[in-house]
Formats: sequence, structure tokens, C-alpha cells
Amino acid sequence: MLKNYRIVVAVVVCVIFEICSGSLPSNINKCKISDHVCIAKSINDVLRLYPKGDPSFGFVDISEIKRPKIILSEDKNRQKSSVGFNLIVENAVLNGLENAKVTSVSGFDPNISKITVTADIMNLRLTGDYTVNGNILLLQLKGKGKGEIKSKRTTCKVTVDVRVEIRNGKNYLAINRIKMDIQPHDLHVRLDNLFDGNKELTESLNETINKNWRDFWMELRDLANDALADLSRGILESAFNRLSYDDFYVN
Repeated sequence: MLKNYRIVVAVVVCVIFEICSGSLPSNINKCKISDHVCIAKSINDVLRLYPKGDPSFGFVDISEIKRPKIILSEDKNRQKSSVGFNLIVENAVLNGLENAKVTSVSGFDPNISKITVTADIMNLRLTGDYTVNGNILLLQLKGKGKGEIKSKRTTCKVTVDVRVEIRNGKNYLAINRIKMDIQPHDLHVRLDNLFDGNKELTESLNETINKNWRDFWMELRDLANDALADLSRGILESAFNRLSYDDFYVN
């Protein structure tokens, strides 16, 4: 009786390990370690073939990423600030990551500690219900309503500091830190209902922001990079927790 019980337990444990681990689909080529050209191509194949994600290897749907709240604030520790810039986007929806095309990668080496991935992203778009209060481009912005920020082309460089953890006899990646560097090649901003719906001020401020979008982005860049780094962490951790680093490569 005890022997049969042990067999059942062993089978259950094996099934759990199988469910909790994953492997790359057969239509995604595995590469030799440090073959960064091959790795970039395989990442692009994943983006092209699985824009809606695939839970079997922990890849989430990146075609429409929804978050209850995204905060771009110079002081997240204070609920209200009389200076600086504070933008909150609730019911946020980010579209366009599925259009990313990886142009270069580095760091996928035997002693992995830092990964860098650079990609071009077409038609990136963030929408949601915004609340803004603060100063940017020497302008005072205050309002609440529907908002949109979009770019026809964006270059994104992601640097991920990682460590290797051994689980169930395999090597898995864990994230220490993510740094994001986003460089839009164009930018269009639309904030409705500024200053309690003052139409003239709303149109004038939107026009000024879009005419000076480069300066607007320079002031917003660090806040946006931090916010998108947080978002990217969740996407990467889902895959890293499911897919062992050993399974990235050919034997």
C-alpha cells in the first residue's frame, strides 16, 4: 500500500513539474549559445507567430496590454504635488508591441548577467483615462479625460540585469533590474478636456505639445522609461518563470 502511494506521489510530482515548465514551440529555432544573430531571428519569429501569446511557454498577449493604472510622476510618494509633472493613466491600453522587430541582441552568453535587446516598433499607441497636473514645456497642464499618445515608429533598447536560479535541475533567469531607453521618431499627443473642458485651451495646448513633441518627450522620457520598464518586467518574468534558460539553446 505504501509503495503504491509513493508511486502515485511520484507521478503527481512529475506532472506538476511538466505543467509548470515549458519549452519553445517546434516552429521556433533554437540557437547555439552566443549566436546573437540567430537569437534575434528567433525572437522575431516568436513576435511574428505568437502576437497573441502562448501560455505553453509563458509568452503573454502583447498585442493589447491592459493595466488598471500607469503612473508617470516626478514624485510617486506624494499623492499631490504642487510642482513637477504628474500624469496618471487609468484603464490603460498599450497596442503595437506585436509590431516590434528586433534589430540586435547581446549578452546571451554562458555566464549570462546582462541582456540587451534593441527593437524598432511601428504604430505604438497608449490610450486611457488620464489625469494630469503639473508643468511641462513651461506650460501648466491640468485636466482629466480621454488621452492618447502614439508614435508611428519607436526605437526601444531594453537592458535586463539577470541572475541564474536553479530549479528542478534546470537554470532559470530571474530579473534584478530593467532599464528602458525609448526613442520615438515621431509623437502625437491628444489630451481631451483640459482645464475643465475649455475647448480653446485644450486645442491650443495639444497643438503646442505636438509642435514641440521632441522637447515634450525629453521632459517625459525618464518617467515613461520607468513606467514601461515596470510593464516589461511582468512580460519577461512570465516567460522566464516558465521557460528554462537551458531550453533556449540547442544541446
